[in-house]
Amino acid sequence: MISIFLICFAGLRGLVEDPQGKPVDGAEVLLYRGTSIERTRTQAGRFEFPNTEGRALIEVAAEGFRRVSREVEDNQVIRLEVAGVDQRIVITAEGAAQTFDEAAKSTSVLDAADLSRRNENNVAEALREVPGLLIRNLGGPGQLSTIRTRGLRAEATAVLIDGLRFRDVAAIQADASGFIGNLNIINLSRVEVLRGSGSSLYGTNAAGGTINLVTDTGGGPAHGGILVEGGGLGLLRARATAGGAWKKLAYSAGLLHINVLNGIDGNDASRSSGAQGFAKYAIASSASLSGRLFVSDDFVQTNASPTTSGIPAANWPATGIIPAVPGATYFPGRDDPDSRRSGRFYSTALVYRQLLAPTVDTQISYQRLNTARNFQNGPAGVGFQPAVPNLSDFDGNIDTVDARLNWRPTSWWTVTGGYEYENENYRNADDNRVNGPSRVAVETRAAQRSNSLYFASQMAFAARRLILSVSGRTQDFRLDRPRFLYTGNANNYENAAVATAPRAWTGDAALAYFLPRSGTKLRAHAGNAYRAPGLYERYGSGFFFSSALGGVVYSPYGDPRLAPDRYNSADGGIDQYLFRDKLRLSGTLFYTRTVSNTQFDSSASIVRSATDPFRRTSGYYNGSGGISRGIETSVELRPVRGTMLRSSYWFINSDTDQDLTVRRLWDALGIPRHSWSAVATQQLGRRTELTVDLFRSSSYYNAFFAGSGSRAFRFDGATKIDVVLSHELLRTDAYSVRLYGKGDQILNRTYYENGFRAAGATGLAGLQVQFR
Repeated sequence: MISIFLICFAGLRGLVEDPQGKPVDGAEVLLYRGTSIERTRTQAGRFEFPNTEGRALIEVAAEGFRRVSREVEDNQVIRLEVAGVDQRIVITAEGAAQTFDEAAKSTSVLDAADLSRRNENNVAEALREVPGLLIRNLGGPGQLSTIRTRGLRAEATAVLIDGLRFRDVAAIQADASGFIGNLNIINLSRVEVLRGSGSSLYGTNAAGGTINLVTDTGGGPAHGGILVEGGGLGLLRARATAGGAWKKLAYSAGLLHINVLNGIDGNDASRSSGAQGFAKYAIASSASLSGRLFVSDDFVQTNASPTTSGIPAANWPATGIIPAVPGATYFPGRDDPDSRRSGRFYSTALVYRQLLAPTVDTQISYQRLNTARNFQNGPAGVGFQPAVPNLSDFDGNIDTVDARLNWRPTSWWTVTGGYEYENENYRNADDNRVNGPSRVAVETRAAQRSNSLYFASQMAFAARRLILSVSGRTQDFRLDRPRFLYTGNANNYENAAVATAPRAWTGDAALAYFLPRSGTKLRAHAGNAYRAPGLYERYGSGFFFSSALGGVVYSPYGDPRLAPDRYNSADGGIDQYLFRDKLRLSGTLFYTRTVSNTQFDSSASIVRSATDPFRRTSGYYNGSGGISRGIETSVELRPVRGTMLRSSYWFINSDTDQDLTVRRLWDALGIPRHSWSAVATQQLGRRTELTVDLFRSSSYYNAFFAGSGSRAFRFDGATKIDVVLSHELLRTDAYSVRLYGKGDQILNRTYYENGFRAAGATGLAGLQVQFR
């Protein structure tokens, strides 16, 4: 059990004991206040936090016991249990700490222990088990990856780092997709997933879901670790972490290097080097200043895109759906030896927190986010290639300042109000590097500023069994006049009027009711969302192959007149505990109406050079929306110590309003209707652990040009099983040594993701040393 004594301005002290009353040494204790997290570990069962003003939640985790979470109260006693589903605290659902039983929105949490058991090194792959999410990896480690939520497009999922937006302003849709494949696990404490509308809390892109990467906040006795591993595809990975506290300073840091020497086809080398760190200094008993850093530098050899060029027309049926048969009805992504992509980002943030009174606190944050991506492609490789190596650069930076005030007028009511300012800058440079009069070199620079006002309110009734949450945001945008530098081509945007997205109004409401006697939680959530057009969608350009001209040519793609994407959504569900909390069942019904979406036309059916004001041959336009609806179910079982089973099934039916890509096909492309995941962990004795990770999805459609227009191709779904076996070689009071091995895709099934071949069966082995 835990005995907690809360004394305002005097600190929090407690004792962690097992069910027999013996002190538990080394248990992790987390203290949550709003978005702030403090961490320590028990020594001889005891722990202490020096400052605990205001409402706080506490979470305790110890090896071999159920994780527990409670609101901090005087003389509270919590008894640890050997078995049972973990009681977690979530932040992302409302932008402030809540127990899972209070959360009215559909959420999932993967903590550091989950990621370690599965030996995941990339955030996207770690999320493959989460219901409602679709993860696509196009070609292996380091290659382009996307995250889609509830059947919506990738740009409808927002990515946060410690609650602050992470996105590439120079990306096509100004989202995080260009860096998803290189968002590696370096120094994370956990990943939280919010499904459903989140724009009222997190602004643009948070339409279908929100992924929050929470950095380890350090604290407690000095600790750290070193991990090295190697295996199939020429994989080499090394990671080092450290954390602890010194006087008033809590800190953590991590370094990572991944090198893939071969990749899937032997010529898909990639590398990634990154660092992630956090530091928090307690200025006084009521004030703190924290800083966070996350950087990554990446390189990958890319393949040619899948194509039907060179496939005899006789191989395709005259009408209907075409089976996707590699080499017969289409060519999958093939080796392109001189095509490569490099990228880097760094995200830094400062957060100042001040307690103004026992019921009032303020938070001021600043984030600087820089992104850079470089694409190069030369004449080597299959299919249509440029005559000489060409170059495309995309650079962006975003400065964000946020100030908020949190007020708790009563024990059951919390109100937050705030202001956010964002300044984003974009640069795109394209150069075909052809000598003489055929050279085309273009550079575009654009900037946009936005101002937001937002509020959130949470009310608790009936002894905190009934939770009502409402939130809202208004955001306006101001686009500066772009600057252009054109050589060898006319400036299609020279006289274009500066257009600005209209003001966004977004709101959310959520309700949860918990029945403690039956262990049942009922929840409902509804809201609307908004995505502002990216600067690339407004003014972007690039090179493409023109069948009419028989070569690679330059074309502008953007349309300054684009209106925003808009979404309306609602979901409702139930969480049911059974067998003394050893089993939890969850089910959610969801419905999302996409009112409008930005589309890309490459067929000249909508964007026509003769009628387009910017003389584009292909590009972006405001298209119709669609409907996505479905169910998400999950089960988590922890019957005894050392046994855990987590499984999910989700069904998604996503349709478009118009058959714009493929005539007479309204199904959303790339979305399987059925998906299933399962993760099982079993302790084998005191030192050995086995984890099995399974994922299965049904078939889906993708589109390729075939004959005289776009046709639908049916791709088989994926079946993937990974196995991790871990054995602790040595454990002392100061350190432990763990040896592990992993088999990826042990069934060795051949499958393709949107036409790119996935890796077959591979294995790796590693060694990890943990210091404590």
